[in-house]
Amino acid sequence: MNKKREWKPILTIILVVYCLAYVAPTFVNAPEGWKQLSYGLDLQGGLELRYTVDYKRAIGDNTWKVAGLFRDRLIAKKLDKLEDQDGITSEELETLRATVTLERVDHKQVLVTVGDDLKETLSDAGDSFIEDWVDRKFARGSATDNSMVLVLKYEESQRLKDEIVNQTMDIIRKRINAFGLVEPDVRRAGDADIDVQLPGVEKSKMSLVRAMIGQTAQLNFRLLELTGNPLTNIAADLDAYKKVNEGKAITIEVLNDAQRGGTYVQAQRKSELLRFFRFVDEQRASRSEGPLVDADHMFGYQSLTKMEGGKETVIGWRTHYILRNMRVNKGTGSERAVSISGDRITRAQVSYDEKGAPYASIDFDGQGAKDFGDLTTENVDQYLAIMLDDEVRSAPVIEEPITGGRARVTLGASSGPQAVQEAQALVTVLTTGAYKAPVHKVHDHSVGPSLGQASIDAGVLALLVGAVLVVLFVIFYYRVSGAVAILALSLNVLFVLTLLVSFNAALTLPGIAGIVLTIGMAVDANVIIFERIREELRAGKGVRAAVETGYGKAFWTIFDANITTALAGFILLNYTTGPIYGFAVTLLAGIASSMFTAIVVTRMVFNYLINNRKIETLSI
Repeated sequence: MNKKREWKPILTIILVVYCLAYVAPTFVNAPEGWKQLSYGLDLQGGLELRYTVDYKRAIGDNTWKVAGLFRDRLIAKKLDKLEDQDGITSEELETLRATVTLERVDHKQVLVTVGDDLKETLSDAGDSFIEDWVDRKFARGSATDNSMVLVLKYEESQRLKDEIVNQTMDIIRKRINAFGLVEPDVRRAGDADIDVQLPGVEKSKMSLVRAMIGQTAQLNFRLLELTGNPLTNIAADLDAYKKVNEGKAITIEVLNDAQRGGTYVQAQRKSELLRFFRFVDEQRASRSEGPLVDADHMFGYQSLTKMEGGKETVIGWRTHYILRNMRVNKGTGSERAVSISGDRITRAQVSYDEKGAPYASIDFDGQGAKDFGDLTTENVDQYLAIMLDDEVRSAPVIEEPITGGRARVTLGASSGPQAVQEAQALVTVLTTGAYKAPVHKVHDHSVGPSLGQASIDAGVLALLVGAVLVVLFVIFYYRVSGAVAILALSLNVLFVLTLLVSFNAALTLPGIAGIVLTIGMAVDANVIIFERIREELRAGKGVRAAVETGYGKAFWTIFDANITTALAGFILLNYTTGPIYGFAVTLLAGIASSMFTAIVVTRMVFNYLINNRKIETLSI
């Protein structure tokens, strides 16, 4: 044998031994922690969920904040205080703010309308002003003498959309991994959908997984608004709502809470409150009136519970009138807006009070601690709503300034395992991060293991039958050379399994079909080579020359055939989900390994037979 080529068979033997050792734990009882081949949802059952990310809501909220910033920068430009904005007094700011109105056009655009005092300033506020003093991601849209549309640039809206969806995918992975339940398969589907497959998750854990993924957990601290409650005259709207829904069980009541802002609305279900407020806004729009709640406020919804059988049970929901946009240092020249959210949290952990009741203890970063301290200092004896999304978890009185940068969040259950579980679940969500946009469930399916076992049996049977038929045909038709091809075929399957284990890819039922297809493709490559060698032998060439020519001239034909199939597989891998994705994984792994075994491994065997065995004729 040529000494320069001895390293090839040695490396191949080492590779084969390594692959055998690597996939062995899948088929023998291996210690816990060893990597094994994982099976897809269709083979062992589990949970499949799909969510859609409301990225437009997140982008729209950001656009609205930038519009507010644009309004303040416009006022500063009018007062010629862009370089010294802290010098603007609160009286000057509020006087000119009252002349500016903001109106949402869509999630990327806000219409800014100004009074006469700001017309000239607005007309001078071009793209350069917006980029230098507001936000480089925005530009000036259509405009009139007293209005202008602030527009988020197209490329930025696309970037933000992709960023929000990808961040949501990462957060879902982190939440599932934090519980150590399963190896999740999380991938993007379409424009803004996320497909989550959790093969092998126990039925008893499914509800926990659903709760963890579904909880958006955007934590915010907001003040209750005790004046200007828009629900004061809501009774007439409720009467109209009951007339429209006559015959239906309406549980909505208008009640009074003098301490927490006066009038509030209560119902058995939160969804009923949401439907009622939609009705009210539709009625107001038909009368050319503005929405019930302005942009600086919002409604929060708090569950009402009672103890039943040692457990707290939700019996209804009530509203709170919440101040959405808060400011501190009021009446001074340094007045500023504050927003205290989960983004400011540096640590979250489960702690216990003096009575042994669990709660979530959270620490703020430097800016969060300052904002929280200023807010609680200026609002002693006011009510602070602790909110997850639009739900008020509690609304305690601020008895004294909280300046240490630490707060506690108590949840629904006050004691027992349920309280510990709720506190731990909240800490997990806060630690792994809140979603950057609302996430809505599209579908939720659980797959039983009996279906998976039946699929495994059918898939394995198809694989065995296909493999046996190929082996019989190849050996019958190509004799000894066919046996060489079968050796390469066996190694091909071994390499495919190794790639699946190493890349942590799950084997699915379509994946088994991909392996069967790979077997056929691997044999096809050998058929091309063998037929070319036969032609060279018929032309009178010797065994060595026929083999050299056969492999040399067949290579590009095999490469062309495999590269086109690989391109199709790559497209399937990147733009599909579920069964088709599983098929693409094994198809690409099979193409890579079949090229190696058909061209490299079989040639090494023929070189060994020619150089070491000194064969004069080739059984082909």
